[in-house]
This record gives sequence, structure tokens and C-alpha cells, in this order.
Amino acid sequence: MEKILKQCLGIDVSKLNLSLSLGYLTDKLVKEFMIHSDVSNDLSGYKELLKWLNKSVDDSVNLLVVVEATGVYHQGIAHYLYVQGYSVCVMQSGRVKRYAQSLDQRSKTDALDSKMLSMLGLERELRLWHPPSEELQELKMLSRERSSLLKDKTVETNRQSAIVSGVYIDKRAVKRHQQRLKLLNTQIVSIEEEMRELISDNEVLKMKFSFLESIPGISFISVATIIGETLGFESIVNGKQLTSYAGYDVVLRESGNFKGKTRISKKGNSHIRAALHMPSMTCVRCNPTLKQFYVRLKPKKAKPLVALIAVQRKLLILMFTLWKNEEIYDADFEKKKQQEHKTLAAQDNKLLNQFVS
Repeated sequence: MEKILKQCLGIDVSKLNLSLSLGYLTDKLVKEFMIHSDVSNDLSGYKELLKWLNKSVDDSVNLLVVVEATGVYHQGIAHYLYVQGYSVCVMQSGRVKRYAQSLDQRSKTDALDSKMLSMLGLERELRLWHPPSEELQELKMLSRERSSLLKDKTVETNRQSAIVSGVYIDKRAVKRHQQRLKLLNTQIVSIEEEMRELISDNEVLKMKFSFLESIPGISFISVATIIGETLGFESIVNGKQLTSYAGYDVVLRESGNFKGKTRISKKGNSHIRAALHMPSMTCVRCNPTLKQFYVRLKPKKAKPLVALIAVQRKLLILMFTLWKNEEIYDADFEKKKQQEHKTLAAQDNKLLNQFVS
């Protein structure tokens, strides 16, 4: 019997079902796959999957489970298998799509997608997933709820303005709109208070929030939204991955004589981009580093908004750096870095002159 070097379970997740494919990499570097019929995306389906794994998995080789992130529908199976002791990897949809494009596969079904995820786990060394803390998950839920209420508030405000501006004004309708607006404002304030209490009760999060709030132009709500959406940058390893996750990665389209427009992809977390819009406008006025960056970049761009988006991208990477390094914002960091480079260059020139002489 051929020896198994690696085994991986690929799970394609939908709201109701899970498509399963168990792959093996043998000592002859041949990939073999076992397909299981779809199971329901609930506890009964998880138990059925576990029974199949107990029969099919080689206990002498570690099993890797690869799941594609699909909103909230992948969370149940990912947490369940993690608690059972399996190594779980939750892949961002962008990385999965790029890998799928590299395969000679023209059809797309749930079964093929699960096999593709299994193949990805067999071929690549993937970063393992760990469940985020309950505080960060709650912070994300509160942030999303607040964002939804703000949209509802805008809708109600526009409706009320339209009613008041009309020739015929229904006082009872105006009163009902005012009551709804009052309720929305009360709920938004309540959610913001819950967010502050959540952070103040956790000393580690409270300390890390202080690092990001030290950036001029950044408020607590902005920090809470970014940290909640990224779950404390848990799955982010570098700035390039973060900008891609937020949809700030630059897309250039050129072919022959055709020169397309360069723009950001927007194929990422829209909540992050929305949360950084107003802080970026504040930062270009009061943040010494980002103000200088904006002033230098603005004349080179056709529209000021392009330079503002560049500020948002730089601001996001700055927040990521301060969070990971646990440092307070230093307005003179760029000057110190340039001075350090000049000092090193002067030392190199001095050594070179001594060597030549």
C-alpha cells in the first residue's frame, strides 16, 4: 500500500449544505480524492462528517481542513472541527479564486470546488486558523449593527425631508418619522456605549486601542470598526494582504496600445473603506505625516479623491503597524528614518573614502 504523506479535507460551504472532498498525497507524489455526498450545514451534518472522517482518515498523518470564507456560513463548521482538534485553515475568497484560475478547470460545481480546496491544501503550506476572541467577535457584530442603523437613519432623514418639502404636509406622518429617527439615534448611542464598555473591560484591548487612538484624526469608533472588521488583524500577516482584504489593492489594465484607468479593485471589505473615509479627511488637516503625504500627492492626481484614497490606504497600514508593534504614534518617525538613512549613507561614504585612499 502506498504511504500517505499528506491528507486534506476540502469543504465548499453554502448556507444549507457542505460539499466534501478528502484528498491524499502519496509517496509517489500522486493525488487521490474521496468524495462524500453533501451534508447539511448544521450540527447533524457535522456529526455525519465526523463519522466519515473517523473511517477514512489515516491517524498517523495530520489532517488539514481547508474552508473558504463565505460570510458567516463557514463559521459553524470551522469552530466545530477546531474544537474536535483538527487543523483548520480558512481561506480568503480572493486567494482561492486566483488558485482556481491556475487550474485547467472550466466547469464550476460545489463538488469541484471542494476538490479544488483539498488540492490547494495538499500543494501549499497554509497558515492555520484560530478562532478570534469573543470580545472581538462581539465588537464586529456591534460595529455591523451600528453601520446598518446609520444607513436606516439616512433613509429616514431623506424621507422626512421629502415630506416636509412637499406642498401637502401630513403632520402625523412627520411625527412618526421623528419618532423613528429618535429611536434610531437612541439605539446608535446605546451601541456605541456597549462598544466602549466592551473595550474598557479588557485591559489588553484597551491598551492596544490607545496605540491607534494616538493617531491624530482617528476616533474610537473608527478604531473599533477597523479592529472589529479585521478581528484584531488576526489573519493578516503583512500590509499587502491587508490592502487586498480591504479592497485598496491597485488594478492596472493595459494591453498593447490600450491604456486603461488605474483604480483600486474594491473587491474587499467595504465596511473598512467606509470607516476610513471621514478619518482620512480629518487626517489631511491635522495629521502632520498624512497631511504632508496628501499635499505631495494631490497635484499629481487628476482628482483629489484619488489622493484621499491613497491616504486611507496609508492610514490603514499605519494602524496595522501600530497594533502589531504595540507602539504609540510618532509624528517624527519619517524624519528620524530619513535622518538615520543619511547617517548610514555618510558612514558608508566615509568607509569607502578610507578604503580608496
